[in-house]
Amino acid sequence: MPEVTIDFIIRDPWRMVLVEQGPWEDVQANLQRIQSRLYACLDAAIDGQLAEQFPDSIGAHVTLQLECYSLPQEQVSSFFEAFSAGALEAPDYKEALRASTFVSSIDFQISYA
Repeated sequence: MPEVTIDFIIRDPWRMVLVEQGPWEDVQANLQRIQSRLYACLDAAIDGQLAEQFPDSIGAHVTLQLECYSLPQEQVSSFFEAFSAGALEAPDYKEALRASTFVSSIDFQISYA
């Protein structure tokens, strides 16, 4: 499994937090990079890497949180909305989440500073 970079974990409730700092010159390339990071977080939660590091998280609801600083809000929001609406609807992820014993559910949150 590829390495996943999570900036920090918050417990109770469980959050995998990704921090993104701008400004960006190449918005599209950075959105693709964020997409890869988000999928890596999904994999880490569903496949048990999070649970391996934090056994108390087993069976918990997990939020993938994107913290944005000086990013193009309209473009990032549009991307994040589409990602969060569709990622867990993809058949492979939908089934993997349903079958996972490591997390009960996953949702997404974004904030801007």
